Amino acid sequence: MQFFHDTNVHFVALRKKAYIFSCALILIGIISLIARGGPNLSIDFEGGTLIQVKFDQHVPADKLREAVTNAGFNNAKIQDFGENNEYLITVEKISETAKASEILMRALNKTSPAAGWKIVSTKEMPPDLSKGFEGGNLVVVEASKMPSLEELKAGVIQNGVGFMEATKQSDKRIAFSLPFLGIESEAAENMKAEISKTFPDRKIEIRRTETVGPKIGEELKNRMGAAILISMIGILIYISWRFEFKFAVGAVIALIHDVLITVGVFSILDKEISIVVIAALLTIVGYSLNDTIVVFDRIRENFSLRRRESYDNMVDISINETLGRTVNTSLTTLLVIFALFFLGGEVIHDFAFAMLIGVGIGTYSSIFVASPVVIEWQHRITERTKVKQA
Repeated sequence: MQFFHDTNVHFVALRKKAYIFSCALILIGIISLIARGGPNLSIDFEGGTLIQVKFDQHVPADKLREAVTNAGFNNAKIQDFGENNEYLITVEKISETAKASEILMRALNKTSPAAGWKIVSTKEMPPDLSKGFEGGNLVVVEASKMPSLEELKAGVIQNGVGFMEATKQSDKRIAFSLPFLGIESEAAENMKAEISKTFPDRKIEIRRTETVGPKIGEELKNRMGAAILISMIGILIYISWRFEFKFAVGAVIALIHDVLITVGVFSILDKEISIVVIAALLTIVGYSLNDTIVVFDRIRENFSLRRRESYDNMVDISINETLGRTVNTSLTTLLVIFALFFLGGEVIHDFAFAMLIGVGIGTYSSIFVASPVVIEWQHRITERTKVKQA
């Protein structure tokens, strides 16, 4: 079945309206990102704890929140997940500085009880993978009677505190660099115990527990950016070799356009960007690129077949000739994505939602972004040639 057979739509003439439409969508998304302080990253990137709990009967969400609060998590997110008796509890990254300070002070007081220890400052140091630093907690302490540094190091280790570094800042002040404690796992166990205590008459099933420490979260965040950047560079090189550089620029701009709009929609709806969504974004990049290359290939083919046509008309003809194929591919893809979106369950819901946006925007950008960029580039080349010949 062929849609849009023998069409004659003047897509090139609509490109300025398309520019305005695309810029408006991107601008709205960027404003939303700025207003929210950046994308809403999931615990995959920020670190934290996620618990999926199912009860044999429905329990009020406010009572579940009370149980979570009693476990010490005032800012936890609680949302319905699937059935009415199933919830997803998300706790953002827990600061370890208080716990690290408490453990260190206990060890210092055992090592030198008469020193009069006092905490001056605490700071959580994020991982820096480029320098091989795994992150940790920096605790600066002060004492009225400071023992020797070597004595303190030996005493702290003997009392069960591991540290990466201890630096004497003055005669009465020392900075201890302590490794991350991994308290997310402990937090998950405390929460599960409190839920069981609050609902003793309910049969409780902990269906999933995920804990991501700050080191893993930072590593995933860096790799996310690297994956998208490397894919864009690879696309730029491939299309420059396969076609021309102006085609490569058009394709990459179209892909950046697709990703920005998809991320913007997620920001507007305050939906989380997780590993699954990143996988969807990379899938969108591949899908949109494939569609764009089909159009570019027809444009190149028509260079030799339609030499008498103007550049704009030749691009219009090429887009119209591939329009039926583009629509057929998009519709069949969307049918599968709609099935995933409505029937795939909560786990795959965000992936399917990102794909729904991406496939639609990717089809649009192949026609109204990638090809018009090539046209604008060609117009500039033509104008420069005329100036040189004048």
